[in-house]
Amino acid sequence: AFPTALLQIIFGLLLLSLYHPFFIAYGILLLGLIYVVFKYTITKGLETSLLESKQKYKVAHWIQEVARCIVSFKLSGKTSHALEKNDYLTEGYLKARENHFRILVLQFIQMVGFKILVTGGLLIIGGLLVLNQEMNIGQFVAAEIIILLVISSVEKLIVGLESFYDVLTALEKLGQVVDMEVEPQQKDLELLDQEDFKVELDTITYSVPDRQKPILDGISLQINSKDRILIRGTNGAGKSSVLHLVSGLIEPTKGNIFVNGVRLKAENLNHFRSKVGQSLKLETPFEGTLLNNITFNDTTIPKEDVLWALEVTGLSHIVREMDNGLDTMIFPEGKQISYTVAKKIVLARSLVKRPKLLVLRDPLDQFDAEEADRIMDYLTHPDRPWSLMVVSDDPKWVTRCGRIINLADGKIINNE
Repeated sequence: AFPTALLQIIFGLLLLSLYHPFFIAYGILLLGLIYVVFKYTITKGLETSLLESKQKYKVAHWIQEVARCIVSFKLSGKTSHALEKNDYLTEGYLKARENHFRILVLQFIQMVGFKILVTGGLLIIGGLLVLNQEMNIGQFVAAEIIILLVISSVEKLIVGLESFYDVLTALEKLGQVVDMEVEPQQKDLELLDQEDFKVELDTITYSVPDRQKPILDGISLQINSKDRILIRGTNGAGKSSVLHLVSGLIEPTKGNIFVNGVRLKAENLNHFRSKVGQSLKLETPFEGTLLNNITFNDTTIPKEDVLWALEVTGLSHIVREMDNGLDTMIFPEGKQISYTVAKKIVLARSLVKRPKLLVLRDPLDQFDAEEADRIMDYLTHPDRPWSLMVVSDDPKWVTRCGRIINLADGKIINNE
């Protein structure tokens, strides 16, 4: 209705200008007033509308966060932190809403003034023209009908202002998503399909904005075909960052990553990731069937490979005990299953495509010793076609990995 009302005002004033030159000057004056009204308030109105929307979603996010961590809040005992923060965020939303409402009230007043000017001015000009016999009664009646149409359109403008800001806010938020940088998806795919799969980190530095020291500082590392690499180090040494870099999840601040001699930036990242199996702390089961959680609904994966991955990870007997088998629904983050079963699902997911490189972070954490030894022996066996890079404090990996890399303060201090 807002654009329609604006067009009706413009064409109504243009039609009135055909009756007498006075209406031309008056129409230009009124259009100028509309421009002035919105020029000095629409920017502020958009800012307050965006702030109101952000504050509203902060409240919604906090409620979701409380629901996500409901057990922690229950076990916290006699505390009102959840309500206090909710009150604080709600107060911020109400203040933002009030500030936006002030802008709307100001624009309402200005538009009502515009309505009075249109009505009074056109009636006075029309009356004088009739008295001076420069316009006949028929023209005056027609002009009055047009005036009523213009007044009705002004009322639509007033009513539609809030919806107008809602549309602008929605477009701005969509723009923030659409304008985000997209990962490059280029060619040179055949290099990833070679039998040998070598990854090289060349003088890599990785930094984050809120930290003065780099997480990784000029490290160089080469992962050859069928390597078995164990990465060790103290907390904060940069072990997880190395895995994320090798997996193509993050980009280095300085330096380059090469895959079979070609920079990773120039590769198709999704194709590269399809050749890498990951079991990282960031990964959890999602809402969907057990089969979907393992294959991501990739119909090209043979069922034999799914059964093989289940057997390797020790999920086979668990699946047989489920009424719906592979069609069993898994809740978000695997809420209804044990920690070790969730870890096995993620590990099976990393194996099912028979990757060229396995990147693992504490993959057998809290597993039974016998089962952990069995899976560890299978993953590190020389006959397996993949390279393996694992971060773990479990000393059993030491005897099974051919290379041990020690990290400290973001640097490689030992590469045995």
